Amino acid sequence: MPGQKPGCQKRKKRKQDELFVQSLRGSLDKFVTRASANENSESGGANENSESGGGGINNPDDSSHLSEHDNASNVESLNVCETPNSRVDIFDPRYWENLDNKMRDVLVEKGPQRELSLVFPLDANKRRFSYNYYSRKLRNGETSDRNWLVYSKHVNKVYCFCCKLFKSRNCSNMLALANDGYNDWKHLSERLKDHEKSVEHMNNMKTWKELKVRFKKNLTIDKPLQKEIAKEKERWRFVLARIIAVVKFLAKINLAFRGKNEKLYQDNNGNFLGAIEMIAEFDLIIQDHIRRIHNHEIHCH
Repeated sequence: MPGQKPGCQKRKKRKQDELFVQSLRGSLDKFVTRASANENSESGGANENSESGGGGINNPDDSSHLSEHDNASNVESLNVCETPNSRVDIFDPRYWENLDNKMRDVLVEKGPQRELSLVFPLDANKRRFSYNYYSRKLRNGETSDRNWLVYSKHVNKVYCFCCKLFKSRNCSNMLALANDGYNDWKHLSERLKDHEKSVEHMNNMKTWKELKVRFKKNLTIDKPLQKEIAKEKERWRFVLARIIAVVKFLAKINLAFRGKNEKLYQDNNGNFLGAIEMIAEFDLIIQDHIRRIHNHEIHCH
């Protein structure tokens, strides 16, 4: 038939489409970080980390249930309104020099994070950081976890979590651990012992722990503001859970997302916006979200 492509071109086009689909597989994973279901407590996790020479990752969320609330919690790790830049790792201490109160509160709530199974690079003297530094042995034979010690794989240095966040202007005795980081592995053991005995470090540890307890009990000075922030975060979790469900549905049946129009409640606005409009007829959360869009209360939607 005239105008019809030959079979070789069709097969070539089909192969190109398959390769393109395979290249997009897993592309959404970089926007979602799933929390681990195995959460260690502060006391038990410290002892286990000390025996293995490593550090545990504190995951405050439990995604083991399948209720609507917990399904929405699966997208809690999306960095929405929590990081200044989606490409910036908030848990990397090299970015903690000029943090505002909001970012500091997020770090205090989440706690220091330790990445396991890292291969630490050697320095010029054939020395490297080790997971053994995360724990110290007490005089009575017990092992204590240095949960304040943080390692940055990007700069190959260690920092003090609490001193980096709550340091005062007079911190010359611990300049490296509180500011620029420390990577003299030969003298690291001595420096850590001196650091954890310093008055400044003890005061910062006290400030960190007290603030963490107040967050858990909701007893901070800005309690009403924290409630509003938590409420807004919860609302975004529910909205994102529904949007992701629509995205998964359209991708599963291979439907186009966009139409000729990109505005809600207008003709030819595509399958995605059409699905959102349908959900809004029954769901109060999407109804409120669309109301905010129409009233220009939000700009990121």
